[in-house]
Amino acid sequence: MSSGYVSWEERDAGVAKTKAETARIKAEADAAAKVAESVAAKTETDKLTEQLKQTKIRNQLAGVQEAAKDDKADRKAQRREKRDEDGATFKILVNVVMTLGLLAALPAQISYFLGLHRKDDQNPGPAWTLAPIPFFLELLAWVGVMGTRWAHRKGLPRWPFWLMTASLASLAGYINFAHGVTEYGPVAGYALAATSVIGPLLAEVRQFLESKAAEDGRDLKQRAHDRRAAREEAKTQREREQVEKTEDERRRKLFTDEFAEFERIIAAHPTGAIDRTSAWAQAWETMHGLPLSVTAESLASREAAREAVEAVWEDYGRSPESVAVDLWLADIFGSNRGDDGPTGAPAGDSSHGPAGGGSRARSAKRSETRTPLGGKGKRSSGRPVDPDMERPLEDADLEAVRKLAEALGGTDRLSARNVREAVGCRTKYAIRLRDAVKARPDTSD
Repeated sequence: MSSGYVSWEERDAGVAKTKAETARIKAEADAAAKVAESVAAKTETDKLTEQLKQTKIRNQLAGVQEAAKDDKADRKAQRREKRDEDGATFKILVNVVMTLGLLAALPAQISYFLGLHRKDDQNPGPAWTLAPIPFFLELLAWVGVMGTRWAHRKGLPRWPFWLMTASLASLAGYINFAHGVTEYGPVAGYALAATSVIGPLLAEVRQFLESKAAEDGRDLKQRAHDRRAAREEAKTQREREQVEKTEDERRRKLFTDEFAEFERIIAAHPTGAIDRTSAWAQAWETMHGLPLSVTAESLASREAAREAVEAVWEDYGRSPESVAVDLWLADIFGSNRGDDGPTGAPAGDSSHGPAGGGSRARSAKRSETRTPLGGKGKRSSGRPVDPDMERPLEDADLEAVRKLAEALGGTDRLSARNVREAVGCRTKYAIRLRDAVKARPDTSD
């Protein structure tokens, strides 16, 4: 046997070792691949995260830039609004116009005055002694303008300075007009006259507007709001005056005496001391002694209606509560709730007629069937006998009612209420007393 012989065990061990080494190398390669993949993924994630951050920063920067632009635009708009509110542009333009007017008017006036000379001068030269006159006239006009400003600040009258400015500006304008027409024609004359007049005139207008603006501290929005409010108030006032006019015409037509008293009360009070509603209520109280819209006639009609209703209830033996319940049931179930209907009478009762409405007949039937025993055998009603309906009329009570009728001036003035108060009884008994006295005023029941 040679020395290079390897046993099977050694061969198996070598194979196993090789397999193990191969597995280890493969595992390490897989791990390395996973690590590389993880690193690559993390790198990509970090890259995307950085891109997102940069995008967010760019968006924020764009938003800041837009906000800065908006703020800049707002500041410009505010400054423009402030200039418009203060009239800064108008004031600047007025100053420019005044400067241009002086530059145009002074040379024309200087040329005019330097060209003047005596008629007997054989070789006339420039009239240098008259050169200060144009400056004198123009400065005097501006003295009037400055005087107006000073008078406004001190609260003094401004009209003297207005007259001064107008007079001097007109004089300078006339000089320029005459010189311009002579030298250059009518158009130049009018233009030169305008250069002397328009500047001081615009200065006075500017000062007048500044004075008004100083007195009124409101801004543009507030003034617009106040104008709208004033228009709405004026519209409401006109509508109210129209309503009051229509109301007075109706009152004068329907309530002549009351309206005369109303006008007397309004005239007697100082202006604004009493309102129309209170004055009319007071006039009504004076003429009628009753609440507003109530007269003695309407009160009597209401009492008569109430007594008539009470008489109907007494005649039918009903109470206000039962009537209210019947009306409620009729409203829910209809006018006919079955055999016994809202009236409590059988549906087939011939006294109701074809339509089932026989209240008068039923009333007469009840009156006929009443007996001292409560209608035993005649009425199917289970109501107890009313003592006031069955109580005999006492002579003393009848005599008291007759005396009451004499005091009132006749039996036609008797009512259930005054009889009840005079005798001290309940309504049903009082109605019987009243009816008995009206039927036989001079005899006892």
